Amino acid sequence: MRIFGKQLFLYLGTLVISFGFLGLVLSQGLRGFLIGQRSDELTGLVRRVVYSMENFSEQGMFILPVQEVRNVHSYTDATVIILDAEFNVFVAYGLPVGAVARIYEVELAPVMVGETVVVTSNHPALEPLLVVGAPFWLDGEIAGAVLIGASMAELDSAISEMYRIMFVAMVVSAVLAFVLIYISSTTISRPLRQINEAAGVIAGGDFDKRIPVRGNDEVSRLAIQFNKMAESLQEQDRIRNAFIANLSHDIRSPLTSMRGFLTAIADGTVSADEQPYYLGIILDESERLIKLSNDILDIQRIQDSEVALHKSVFDINDLIRKTILGFSRRALEKRLMVTSRFAHPADMVEADEGKIRRALYNLIDNAVKFTQEDGEITIETTTTKNKVSVSVSDNGRGMTAEEQKYIFDRFYKGDHSRGQDKKGSGLGLSIVKGFIRAHGEKLTVESSTETGSVFTFTLPSKSKPT
Repeated sequence: MRIFGKQLFLYLGTLVISFGFLGLVLSQGLRGFLIGQRSDELTGLVRRVVYSMENFSEQGMFILPVQEVRNVHSYTDATVIILDAEFNVFVAYGLPVGAVARIYEVELAPVMVGETVVVTSNHPALEPLLVVGAPFWLDGEIAGAVLIGASMAELDSAISEMYRIMFVAMVVSAVLAFVLIYISSTTISRPLRQINEAAGVIAGGDFDKRIPVRGNDEVSRLAIQFNKMAESLQEQDRIRNAFIANLSHDIRSPLTSMRGFLTAIADGTVSADEQPYYLGIILDESERLIKLSNDILDIQRIQDSEVALHKSVFDINDLIRKTILGFSRRALEKRLMVTSRFAHPADMVEADEGKIRRALYNLIDNAVKFTQEDGEITIETTTTKNKVSVSVSDNGRGMTAEEQKYIFDRFYKGDHSRGQDKKGSGLGLSIVKGFIRAHGEKLTVESSTETGSVFTFTLPSKSKPT
């Protein structure tokens, strides 16, 4: 069932139940109110007639106050019946002549013992009446009773009119509800339908689809999040395609180079004296392929949350010194000043030393790649009560705010890096982030195109610094 049908069924069902319950309550309340009001009025008339009869009676005989009874009958259109003590009709106004000679009902019996009664009479000779009865006394004894009845048809007509008004109100409300439900469901279903259609388009591989956002309700926020998801998927698709192109080039280039050198060695083009040089190049290219394959395996393990940590306690400062030494040749080639600053001579941490070495290597490798000649790179440690922070900073080109959104994504390589990072896979920073997060720690970056970049990660401190 569509949203419109569900809402229509729900709202109209609620409307019918509410009006039905309201009608029942109001009808019973109105009926009780009208009967109470009418019975009070009739009680007053009965007492007037009783008073007249008791005051005009004499010598054991009651005198009928004819004018009083006629007035009550004429001006109120009420039926007036006077009974003797045996329930025989003494006089009746408002009934056909001879219609009934005796009126006795169980409900009227208390009137002959001195009570005032209010009953609904269904005597076969009468239409349904609201009857009020009261006794009249003569010489200290009950001589009979005065009954005054008003037709129930008037009350039933008023209640029927109320039902009619409520029915009309319900129909009008139903029409208005239909219009409002249509507008409401359309407002909700249109963006949901657009999201559904866009999801199908995106599932087909077209990530350009976006949802127009109107308003600020939950559906609008869903559309905003959907658009963000589409943008993220589009960016990931772009990065993946770029990575595949770069990876194909990165694999093909060393393989082509290795094949050319090996062919030259095999057919004797390269002399025996030159062979060690070319074999060294082949070895470097093979190491490059091995590193690339390891990066891909590492990033897959990180994605599958299968990073196994082999923690030990070690001196992070010593690990930094050893890692820096591995970049000595490259730093000299670019005339880079590499400086280390340690909070203490030794800062002990508990972590997986191999993975932290890999993280340090990738961060320093990035700094060396993207720092211009004669630039500066600083590796610094600071400590707090339970943490050791390691920062790798450079005064290179830096990154824009837009680039910083994606630098930790897999396969991402900023546009400015493509000419400088010819051997990179775009996986280095993603691996660093995965390894640091596997330790339950944080990796942050601060960068600008004017001052360069600073990457900082934390590790748990194992013992007090010395």
